Amino acid sequence: MIERFEFKININDIEAGANKGETILDVARRNDIFIPTFCYDARVDIYGACGICVCEVEGNPKLVKACATEVADGMTVRTNTERVIESRKTNLELLMTNHKGDCRPPCVLNCPAHTDCQGYVGFLAEGDFKKGIELVTEKIPLPASLGRVCPHPCEENCRRALVDEPIAIRDSKRLLAEEAFFTEDFAFKLPEEFTGKKVSIIGGGPMGLSAACFLRQLGHDITVYEAMPYAGGMLRYGIPEYRLPKKILNAEISKIKEMGIDIKTNTRIGSDISFDEIRKNSDAVLLGIGAWKSTGTGCKGEDSNGVIGGIEFLQRKARGIETGIGKNVAIIGGGNTAMDAARTAVRLGAQNVYNVYRRTTEQMPAEEFEIKSAEEEGVIFKTLRNPIEIFEKDGRVNAMELQVMELGEEDASGRRRPVAVEGKTEMLNVDTVILAIGQAVDSELFGEVEKTKRNAIAYDEKSFMTSMEGVFAGGDCGNDKISIAIEAIADAKKVTEAIDNYLSGKKFVYTSPYYVTRSDITSEDFEDRERKCRANPEVAKADERKDNFNEVEKTIAVDLMKEEAKRCLECGCKDYFECKLIKYSHMYEVEPERLYGDHTDIDFEDDHPFVTRDPNKCILCGLCVRVCDETLGIGALGLVNRGFDTVIMPEMGRKLRESGCVSCGMCISVCPTGALKERCFNTKDIPANMKSNETVCEFCSVGCKIDVQTAGNLVMKADAINGSEAGMGLACGRGKFGLFTRYTEPFDSYIGSEKTKKEEAIKSLADLIGDASKKKYVSISARYTTEEVAAIKKFADAIGADVVSHDVPECGAGKVFGTTKPLTGFDELNDSDFILCALDVHSNPIISPRLISLSKQGKEIVMITNQEGTTRGINIRHINTDKKGSAIAEVFAGVVKLDAGGDKPFSSELIEYAEKINVSDEAMEAAKRYLSAKNPAILYSDSIVTFDGAVLLSDIAAYKGSNLIHLRKKNNTQGLLDFGIKPASSDESGILISFGVDITDDMKAGFERIAHVDVMYNDRADVFIREPNGVKKGGSFTNAEGRVQAVKNRFIKEGDEGDMYDLLNDILNELGIEETAIDYEDAVKTVEAEVYGKNYAGSKHIAAADEINVQFMVPKSDILLQEQGTSDALHTKISQELGKLIRQR
Repeated sequence: MIERFEFKININDIEAGANKGETILDVARRNDIFIPTFCYDARVDIYGACGICVCEVEGNPKLVKACATEVADGMTVRTNTERVIESRKTNLELLMTNHKGDCRPPCVLNCPAHTDCQGYVGFLAEGDFKKGIELVTEKIPLPASLGRVCPHPCEENCRRALVDEPIAIRDSKRLLAEEAFFTEDFAFKLPEEFTGKKVSIIGGGPMGLSAACFLRQLGHDITVYEAMPYAGGMLRYGIPEYRLPKKILNAEISKIKEMGIDIKTNTRIGSDISFDEIRKNSDAVLLGIGAWKSTGTGCKGEDSNGVIGGIEFLQRKARGIETGIGKNVAIIGGGNTAMDAARTAVRLGAQNVYNVYRRTTEQMPAEEFEIKSAEEEGVIFKTLRNPIEIFEKDGRVNAMELQVMELGEEDASGRRRPVAVEGKTEMLNVDTVILAIGQAVDSELFGEVEKTKRNAIAYDEKSFMTSMEGVFAGGDCGNDKISIAIEAIADAKKVTEAIDNYLSGKKFVYTSPYYVTRSDITSEDFEDRERKCRANPEVAKADERKDNFNEVEKTIAVDLMKEEAKRCLECGCKDYFECKLIKYSHMYEVEPERLYGDHTDIDFEDDHPFVTRDPNKCILCGLCVRVCDETLGIGALGLVNRGFDTVIMPEMGRKLRESGCVSCGMCISVCPTGALKERCFNTKDIPANMKSNETVCEFCSVGCKIDVQTAGNLVMKADAINGSEAGMGLACGRGKFGLFTRYTEPFDSYIGSEKTKKEEAIKSLADLIGDASKKKYVSISARYTTEEVAAIKKFADAIGADVVSHDVPECGAGKVFGTTKPLTGFDELNDSDFILCALDVHSNPIISPRLISLSKQGKEIVMITNQEGTTRGINIRHINTDKKGSAIAEVFAGVVKLDAGGDKPFSSELIEYAEKINVSDEAMEAAKRYLSAKNPAILYSDSIVTFDGAVLLSDIAAYKGSNLIHLRKKNNTQGLLDFGIKPASSDESGILISFGVDITDDMKAGFERIAHVDVMYNDRADVFIREPNGVKKGGSFTNAEGRVQAVKNRFIKEGDEGDMYDLLNDILNELGIEETAIDYEDAVKTVEAEVYGKNYAGSKHIAAADEINVQFMVPKSDILLQEQGTSDALHTKISQELGKLIRQR
């Protein structure tokens, strides 16, 4: 269908159709033109407070707000001019100056690669190793190697050290690699299409291999040229086998090669292939040659026989080349290379191994563990010593003179500077000296590329390009920045982005992203935390390890590491991946430092069971206040104080849980920052990029669409889908928080009160069904998809059982109108001028916002209620009735007594019934309004209106011929009715197999044996089987207006094996009924054939005129309103939790 517009406007040179009354933002979004917003949301009125959406309009000297400026014919708009960008940037900087928190946790920020340490540690705690390794390999393609040898700067900043000890982050990486990386399931993700661009990488070390992986993931063809016999660089030739077994590195490189990367080993630039040839055959070249030359101290005798560089020494050992060391070996230097050389010398049989270092042991840059291990293995530490001269005898080193040092003033590194002690030296008898002072780059082969003063490759720090067009560099070989492997891998990620932009013809300038951080955290902030010991790996004893090169550390056991991961304090913002403030701040490259001033700290209490809030992260956009007040009619939050002291909080300083909050979570859904967030129901609260899973709420019959957001195997949150029709883009607390009840229930089965395996429970159920002497009934819950209902019905037919539902009450409207099909839809309420309601707004909460919206449009609404906390708003009047709901009868009697001549005259029995009723003034006025309305409607819910109450309301609707909507308690009651499932009867007995219907005392008394398939265990059942969570292929629910909505792949959690179709087949197979096969496709065909017809998802099914046969009825009881409760334990549990708060209103 071609959309027609009234006129055209121009946005950024794009001609766009527009209509009167639309805003610039409306038109821009329709045409995929980005304009940032904070305070705008389609579910509330336009506010225009934040100013982030400003743009320029030709002819207007001022910047205008896109969300609040209506379009006009011929308007020309610019959304990205320098003036606009500067305005947005300044706006963001002002917000950032008063924003308190940690955007990212300290561990992430201190990792050079900004690896999501918190994320993968969190998923390890949850047992989701697959997701954990996915996060690791986003930044580190060599996780098992780095999980062994990384000096873990992340742990240096871990705040857990303020409690006891840092989290074992490196060991977490190692475990994840062993559990999930080295499996057939893991493979690096590749794009669907490749670019055809060729990138050559010179150097197959950690930087080159990582860049090859990242560039391949972007679709480029990659060739790696490596001079050594095997790839791996310093990880292979500079790290000893006892720290990093080469079979581990080989397996990692194999995973990278599987991506289609060509690694050419034994290929030296200059001898095997020229640099010019590589450039000629490549679209881009990356130099990642590392730093393979050892540097010396400059003392006399360094060129003597028996003096060797640390890098050369370790390389010889790794390649199996004779090292030539003697019995008395001195290693000069205090870094990890020095420790590696010393410990390797011990293993090669040296009798005396010395480590000479000019500072103290405490000042050594080597890891404490490496220093301690060397000491345990017999290395003799000569600290505060500096070589003066190396002496040679008979053509080989025989001694070294050392200058005794002492510590003086601090130097630029913050360490006290070593100074010589005048006249004090020491002689050391050695036959081998290993120089592990530092490293240098051998860059002679790249003569035309500009070099640094130290002869390293020079490159632009912003673009990573060298002086040669299309040639990039990074890692140890560039800009004199020789460091650790994780630094090189961090460079690989950055240079990948630079090369990809270059190949796309785009300019790239790297800027370090801005993050808000906290520096005021102390141990006092964690006084309530339990002290727990850190999990440490088992290490071979010194006498068992020092004569061999076997790996000295073992991987920590899974159970221990899961407990270790739970020690994480969950620093950083949990909404980082959704926060608009940080997203826009990075987009506009903010520099808040230039505007820093006084900062307002807000004290607050956070005790709500479903909502966490932090007003220090609030930007005062007002969305939470407005959605709560304007849309939901609750008004739990408000703007308190003025100016810089303004804060959003409940009135009178109350706690949120005491404010009238109904726990719908809509304030969270609209919040653009981390100021409001769902309370976590998982083991760890993990910030994560989430996957959207669009589905339909499983609780009531309104049919709100929700987005279940998942990460790995975890359900993280649920949000209303903005723009969905039935729920008006909203969701209630059950829809938002109720699913956690489902996913946190254990996957246990029972026989009687004893836990058992699922297979044993199925056998017991089969024995129960196999009793041919007993009548069998299958009761189906109304929360299942219609397709699952079809499958369960087929199962029931196969075992010879009658199908009923304890979830489907007798339908008063169905008796009066002769059909259980819906009579009208929610949209038709827009055409009504008077709406009579009898509702339980707690059972169908999102009907309230619809009524509030209708009342704002001028619709007159009368609500008959005996509940507190009902819908309030303009044009909404209430008739407060007694507990029995007598006001329904009074309004009915008023209609009869006024007798305006309806579409269908009342029967004499009804007239006689009405004459006996005393009608209050309120009820008579409602009757008059109803009869005088041109297009009235009636809306009621069976969670509070009894069968007889529904009969009277239906009588009123039939008399006038008005629209009537019957809201059901459960999400798919209509689907069951459309399928012909009848309500259960109290006369039934024998054997009951209940699917999703909670077992009551009456059911226990009425049936001899009961089997129960459900989410929550009920001890009244003889057999209980935990219901699968998953719907592998989808399904559908039908809401109260007959709208069939697709349920897309209800989330399946690991450990939740199969779905309902699998379970039914398992039971049938146990019974030996193999001729009946149940699957989703067959269920769809059944629904098509017996219920809705072809392609039914998305269709609407309203009763046709010829299906309606009105038969007035007289109620048999005077109880017209009565809370009906629910037959679903899952619904009951979450409703009770929410109800504790709702009833405080």
